[in-house]
Amino acid sequence: MRELSEVLTAYRAAKTSGEPLLLATLVRVEGSTYRRPGARMLMTGERQLAGGISGGCLESDVLRKALWRTEQGEAVVIQYDSRADDEFAFTMGLGCNGLVELLLERLDGSRPHVLDFLERGQAERVTAAIATVVVSGTGRERVGARVMRDALGRTDSSVQDEALRALLLEDLAQALASGRSGYQRRETDTCVVEVAIEVVPPPVPLVLFGTGFDVHPVVELAKNIGWHVTVVGTRPSGNLKTRFPRADAWVGARAGMTLDALNLDARTLAVLMTHNFTEDEELLSRLLPSPVRYIGVLGPRRRLERLLTTLEGQGVRPTAAQLSRLYGPVGLDIGAEGADEIALSIVSELQAFVAGREGGALRQRTVPIHPDPEPFVARPLPRAAENIVQATCALES
Repeated sequence: MRELSEVLTAYRAAKTSGEPLLLATLVRVEGSTYRRPGARMLMTGERQLAGGISGGCLESDVLRKALWRTEQGEAVVIQYDSRADDEFAFTMGLGCNGLVELLLERLDGSRPHVLDFLERGQAERVTAAIATVVVSGTGRERVGARVMRDALGRTDSSVQDEALRALLLEDLAQALASGRSGYQRRETDTCVVEVAIEVVPPPVPLVLFGTGFDVHPVVELAKNIGWHVTVVGTRPSGNLKTRFPRADAWVGARAGMTLDALNLDARTLAVLMTHNFTEDEELLSRLLPSPVRYIGVLGPRRRLERLLTTLEGQGVRPTAAQLSRLYGPVGLDIGAEGADEIALSIVSELQAFVAGREGGALRQRTVPIHPDPEPFVARPLPRAAENIVQATCALES
């Protein structure tokens, strides 16, 4: 999330500069790779502006050669494969044993680009999905042609084939519904292509209830990973903004009124850090039936049990589903002590929750860290060799 935000910020600043702008996007991987599809790097003809597409081993090569690789104005796909050639991997300093394919394209500003579409989605907190032609077999579709769709149904397309465009719009609707990216082959009567499907959600919305000194490091860590942070407290919102300048939004109101001023949805994470039993009682009574997917409560387990007992005495009896969204004491068990360590514990649990992980040690994990992509066996296509520059070419001076 943070990297995409930095790419979009750099794009806004650079697109009127007159310098040639180029975008490298990771569109396909096999085996072990440092980054996953969707990683982006924005560059000019001479320097890297934002983002990255590896752990640092490919950026310099791409930066040095991206301008001439796209000198005809057409998007190209380049391939780096370190699985079989040890000399190549050593020369490039590759630390992984895998294959990556990158889409290189120039951003000429003549029409809305993928970054313009993503910028709108991020600003409006709307999920977007993108289908990009990576290999063009038969037909007139160009590498880099796209169909884009967001969760509000808005679309944009540079795909020429109407039948293909209709197919990809259906694929994007399914991707938006499932939240899953992918890579697939699509055929119509007039064209055969391979397409990368990417789902790009907006920043994770985190709402922090409380204004104590221990809230500040939680805000900092959450912003460092690119989340959208709202701080809620009884102080005036102007004071909150001064106290927590890196937050995205500030709501100053009594506990009973704050939820009315918030846009709580099924993606929202909420953490109670008020250190006030009465406020937590009122907030919890309203958060439990809300659509938020995670409710963290700071403090010992006995305090949370007392909160729930008090609510039950008031006739508030949470359902099993509501209790399953309740995390208290909030945070991972990392032996945290002090505000900064506690913040690390809290944000670590939040990240694990968002990723669907337990938060255990990686050395105890018995399956790959990154899920394997869906099986895809569709190579070679007609003219595929014309579409993809092999790694050996990437090493040429």
